[in-house]
Amino acid sequence: MIRVGDALAQGTKAIQTNQVSKTPLLDASLLLSRITGLSREQLYAKSDVALSDEAVSQYHLLVSRRCEAVPIAYLTGSREFYGRDFRVTPDVLIPRPDTEILVEVALSFLQGKQNPEVLDLCTGSGCVGVSLGAERSDARITLADISANALEVARSNAQELLDDQPIIVQSDLFSELKGKRYTLIASNPPYLTESWYDGTEPHVKVEPELALLGGEEDGLAIIRRIVSEAPEHLQDGGALVVECDYRQVETVMLLLTERGFTEVGSESDLAQLERVVRGIWHV
Repeated sequence: MIRVGDALAQGTKAIQTNQVSKTPLLDASLLLSRITGLSREQLYAKSDVALSDEAVSQYHLLVSRRCEAVPIAYLTGSREFYGRDFRVTPDVLIPRPDTEILVEVALSFLQGKQNPEVLDLCTGSGCVGVSLGAERSDARITLADISANALEVARSNAQELLDDQPIIVQSDLFSELKGKRYTLIASNPPYLTESWYDGTEPHVKVEPELALLGGEEDGLAIIRRIVSEAPEHLQDGGALVVECDYRQVETVMLLLTERGFTEVGSESDLAQLERVVRGIWHV
């Protein structure tokens, strides 16, 4: 018979021994909460409660997968983003706190604009577009991604978190959005270079390459396409806000300026690294 406290200690030790996480106790408690339905606080209050054989088996399976560097979010099936829990699967990039600045910049631009048309390009889990829709109930949201599997995850998040459902389009960037113009285009596209990707932690390599690698030596192939094509899909005075790596910000700002965007600037993430580039388009 294994009790809750014993299982938590065993899971923590296994994760720590395999050196796949800087927070082994947190990871083990999240996995045990997933199996038992108990909150992390309840795990300690009920540490002497015996677990069923099935629960122990399921927990050991999750811990073993965590020891193989599978991200916690894929094992628990969710990740918190901008104050809401989003469903995630291995078909989508795991939402990161740094991307919340993309939502902040978008919301700041939308202030005072009634019934805005908003496109979340390369939507993945839908965390950016759904967050914008949740914060601005008058916005008409479109979620677009090249991956059909990612769009199914985005659809489920929209159904769970939004009253008014967004338009969902499978599209290679703007290819299926001809004739559409938006008040705002927000995008967290793939932008890693091959060398940056090779140097990432093992758990990052579990995430879909499609959502990470940006193409070309500088990782900016997709962003170049977005900047080039976005003006055809922006209303007069509309904005493009794009996430990139801090090492790419100057180049991306130059791309927007050369394309004819005005009021080009950048915003920093929680770590005070420049993360989001923005610009205004006038028809």
